Amino acid sequence: MSRICVGLIILLAGLPSQVLAQPETKSPPRLPAADNAQAWKLLRGEDPALPAWARVLAEPLPRTTGAMLYLDYVHRAKNPLGPVLAGKLHWVAASALGSDYGRRYAEADLRRAGLNDEDLKQLAGDLKGLPQDERAALAFARKMTKAAYTVTDDEVAELLKHFGPEKVVAMVHTLAWANFQNRITLALGAVVEADGPLPPLDPQLDPDRQAKLATPARPPWKDSQTTETPGMKSTRPDWRKLTEADLESALEQQKARKPRIPLPGPELLEKIPPEAKAQASKVVWSKVSMGYQPFLTKTWFDTMRTFQQEAKLDRVFANTYFWVITRTSECFY
Repeated sequence: MSRICVGLIILLAGLPSQVLAQPETKSPPRLPAADNAQAWKLLRGEDPALPAWARVLAEPLPRTTGAMLYLDYVHRAKNPLGPVLAGKLHWVAASALGSDYGRRYAEADLRRAGLNDEDLKQLAGDLKGLPQDERAALAFARKMTKAAYTVTDDEVAELLKHFGPEKVVAMVHTLAWANFQNRITLALGAVVEADGPLPPLDPQLDPDRQAKLATPARPPWKDSQTTETPGMKSTRPDWRKLTEADLESALEQQKARKPRIPLPGPELLEKIPPEAKAQASKVVWSKVSMGYQPFLTKTWFDTMRTFQQEAKLDRVFANTYFWVITRTSECFY
């Protein structure tokens, strides 16, 4: 599934947070955005209020935008962790990335779930007043956002003790979405809408109509390769400290490790569709995700697959980008 997931994660979510974090300003949007009615006309012909990021993406990537709206809805309104814990994880991730947009959306969701000013003040300050299980979850959220490779086996074991594997896997998916979403809004320079933050929106899109949406023509890949972006400098990371032998050794050590989360039993895997089961039999993280959180996993895969089909990225470029991002974040995968 790694080749499918190169998608928007690669082009937007993979950019370093210290580069993306920008203070909110009143400057014009970085990219052209359709107005609300125009964006919805492209998606389904109706016009409930759309978030700023969706109005930017609706014209160049209408099918992907629809999938992302549903992914956003699932994580904010149907999250198996419940609105409070899911909202707090989103808030921590947004804050760690310096995303004012995401932070304000998370706060709005938490207020709808019943939290007040004092609760939000505590979330932004000293967490000692929170229960131990919640403190562990929020510390995990920050680590996963800032330096996921530093998470320890003991920290995951503590989460499993408090929450069990189903909820821990849901936390991982929630944080993956929160990082994905906030890095996109940072890259796009999105600011909170005049009538926002908006509540979660189920787009209720017609799959047959979505499949027929026309995507604007892309410039030839060779033209894109020669395009220069004003003000951006090309820098070469110094990765020479690790030799190919070092990487091979680290890979073998990873293969020999005991999984942090126990693999789901056959009774859980029996509930997933045959095509998903076939993939889960080959990839360990797919088996864990599909076994414990099939709904969150399917929604994520659907979004990534839609982007792959619609964007038609050059495969060499996409996989090179994927390698650079995983190498930068010290992800063995």
